Amino acid sequence: MSTLLSSLGRWSYRHPWRVLVAWLLLLGIVGGSVGLGMATGAIKGFDNSFSIPGSEGQDGIELLNRTFPQASGTSAQFVVVAAPGDRVDDAPYSDEIAATVKELGTLDGVLAVTDPFDDIVSGMISDDHEAALIRLQFEGTVTDVPDATKTALEEASASLGAALPEGSQVVVGGDLFSTSLPALSLVEIVGVLVALFVLIVTFRSLAIAWFPLVSALIGVILAIALIFASTAFATVSSTTPMLAIMLGLAVGIDYALFIVARHQDQVRAGVAPEESASRATGTAGSAVVFAGVTVLIALIGLGFAGIPFLTTMGIAAAGAVAVAVLVAVTLTPALLGFAKERVAGWGRGLGRGVRVRRRAARTAKTPTQPRQTNRWVMLVTRHPIVTTIAVVVTLGVVAIPAASLQLALPNAGMQPTSSEARQAYDLTAEHFGPGANGPLILTGTI
Repeated sequence: MSTLLSSLGRWSYRHPWRVLVAWLLLLGIVGGSVGLGMATGAIKGFDNSFSIPGSEGQDGIELLNRTFPQASGTSAQFVVVAAPGDRVDDAPYSDEIAATVKELGTLDGVLAVTDPFDDIVSGMISDDHEAALIRLQFEGTVTDVPDATKTALEEASASLGAALPEGSQVVVGGDLFSTSLPALSLVEIVGVLVALFVLIVTFRSLAIAWFPLVSALIGVILAIALIFASTAFATVSSTTPMLAIMLGLAVGIDYALFIVARHQDQVRAGVAPEESASRATGTAGSAVVFAGVTVLIALIGLGFAGIPFLTTMGIAAAGAVAVAVLVAVTLTPALLGFAKERVAGWGRGLGRGVRVRRRAARTAKTPTQPRQTNRWVMLVTRHPIVTTIAVVVTLGVVAIPAASLQLALPNAGMQPTSSEARQAYDLTAEHFGPGANGPLILTGTI
C-alpha cells in the first residue's frame, strides 16, 4: 500500500495540472449530468417520506396502501385565516373558498380536495371560526407530483389571498412543501474562514494553507453532486446532503492536513520536495486510507439498524468520505507540486540535511544538554487544578447551544419563518391546536 501510494504521490507531484484538470473535469461532468437530469425530470429530488419496517405505524401505512391507496399518497393544505373581526364561514370567504376548491380539483395529480364546508367533514374550521383548511390528496409521494402542479398551487394561493378582504391570510403548506434542502448559513462560512486562519498560522505559509481547504471543497462538491444523482433511483432524505457536507469538510481537511504537514516537516529537514511529496503520500497517505476505511465501515454499519433512510444516509456519507480519501491522496500531492520549495513557510529555510553517523558522533563528544520544554506544556502541568476547571467551564459554555437542540424528523416546522410552508405550519398549530400538523391515522380490516 505504501509503495503504491508513494508512486501515486510522485506522479501527481510531477503532473499537477493533469490531476487538477482531471478532478475539475470529473466535477463538471457529474454536475452537468445532474443539471440535465433535473431539467428533464430524471432526477427526482429529495423526499422526506420514511419507512421503518416492522413498526406498527409502517404496518398501518402498508395496509392503507393496499386497501385505500388514494389516501396513502402525499398531501398539501391551504390555510385561510380571516381578517380580524371576520368569520371564515361568511361571505366573501365561503364563496372564494368554494371557487378555489373547484379549481384545485382539476390540477394534475390531485386525487381529492376536501371542502371545509362539506357537511360530512369536521375539524376543518377552527373553533373560533377564524381559520379554515383546504386539504388536497395526491397520488404517489412528493417526488411524483409534477412541478407544474406545485407552481399552480402557489398561484392559486396567491390568487385566493388577493380576492379576500385586506388583513386576511392565505398560505399553502403540508407534506408536499415540507421538503427543503438545508442551506449553509453564515456560521459555516465563518467556520471555513477560521479554519483557513488556523492553517495559515500552523503552516506559516500562504502558499499551502489553502491546500487542505481546496481539496476538501472539491471533494464535498463532487459528493453532493453524486448524492443528487442518486435520487434518480433511490429515496434520499433532504438532511443527507448536510450530513455529507459536514463529514466531507471535516475529513477532507483532516486527511489533506496529514499529508501536507508531513511534507512540510520533511522539506524543512532538507528532503527534496518531490521525494518528500512521495514519502508523505506513502506514509501519511497510508494513515489517511486506513482512517477513511474505518469511517466507511462505521457509516455503512448504520444499515444494520434496518431503517432504510438511515441506511441511505450512511451510504451517502460513506461516499463523501471515500471521495475525500481519493482527493487527499491524488489532488493534495498535485497541489504540493504547484508550491515546490515554497512549502517551508515564513522564516524557515530549507535544511541541508544531516547525516546520521556524523550527528551520532558529534552527540557522543558533547555533553547532553537539557532540551527546552514547550512553554504551554509547562504552564498546563504547573497548574493542573486551574487547567482542569478552565477546560470544564469552557466545555460547558460550548455546550450551551445543545440546550436548544430539537430532535425530530424533518418537517415544515424546521424551515425558516420566511418559508410559506413554515407559516402554514405555524398558523395551523395556532388556530387548530397542537398536534393538528401531525394527525394520527387508524387503519383496520373487517
